[in-house]
Amino acid sequence: MKKTLLLLATLGALGACQSQPAADAALQTLAKDHLGFMRQQADVLAHELTQLQQASTDYCRQAEQQPTPSLAPVKQEWRRSFDAWSAHQGQSGGPLDAAGLSFAFQFWPDKKDTVGKQVQRELAAVAQGGSAPHRGVVTTLSAVEYLLENDLSPRQRCLLLPSITAQLASNGQLLQTTWHNNSGYQQQLAQMQRQGGATALLTRVLGQLSHRFDRIEKKLLLPLNTAPNPRPLFAEAWRSEQSLHFLRASLTSLEQEYQLGGMRAYLLHAGHPHQATVSALDEAFADALAHLPSGDSLAYWLTGDNYGELLRFKLSFDQLGYQLKQRLPGELGLSLGFNATDGD
Repeated sequence: MKKTLLLLATLGALGACQSQPAADAALQTLAKDHLGFMRQQADVLAHELTQLQQASTDYCRQAEQQPTPSLAPVKQEWRRSFDAWSAHQGQSGGPLDAAGLSFAFQFWPDKKDTVGKQVQRELAAVAQGGSAPHRGVVTTLSAVEYLLENDLSPRQRCLLLPSITAQLASNGQLLQTTWHNNSGYQQQLAQMQRQGGATALLTRVLGQLSHRFDRIEKKLLLPLNTAPNPRPLFAEAWRSEQSLHFLRASLTSLEQEYQLGGMRAYLLHAGHPHQATVSALDEAFADALAHLPSGDSLAYWLTGDNYGELLRFKLSFDQLGYQLKQRLPGELGLSLGFNATDGD
């Protein structure tokens, strides 16, 4: 009997030893997929901002030779750049913060039209011989939107457009370099795994998904407000009437980060049987995207009977939030702390 118990104990110990490497391998894959996906997103942003700079340079060069050069190529590149930026909104505690770039690409919420007022002041200052700014609200994608959408002459736009887009391209390259620095965020992930194991790494990856969800929620709730008093000018890109498009881009990129950034694969790993939760999350993402109204303009859906369509979307979006921020962390034994993303 003693020999039998000893044999069972030995087999149990061996089983535990054999299961640990599998768990470690799953965490390593999660860290690798997360890092690889985010580096890819940084590459895309850097590329698009470089294209925006080039389009702006071409526009201003043409403005020297003709009175009304086409602004369409610049607007197209601005939209693509903002799409790429949407995949980074809401990040916290990573390379965006480490490089000091949390406010370098966008100023929002902008409840007092700070962007418009400061761009107007800079236009006047540069017109009188002042130097173009190199930091702050006036070197963001928000400032570029002002220049593209307001009734300005090509000469006025080109007082600031080349310098702003050059700074954005430089910041995009800095963020890209920071993501690819092996001694930076990559080392942090490895240290998290060594010191905190699954809890630390899962909290990091899932925490970022949660923060990004909060940012998308703010994009909706600030302009939605109440049916009698919607606030369309609180929308993210109200000047270009593309706030709904960018909300959709953010939601799509959040789904891609969950699917391709390692979390979904980790949940489906043989050692982590969370199939029901994965199915619920897949359905929640699909339902939210299916009920998001069509078109680019959020303001259109804030009026009259259209408002109800946004409320229907909010129901699906809230369900996604429950699955992502409550059910999944609870199932993994995690407690996500509060981290505000105001002004991100």
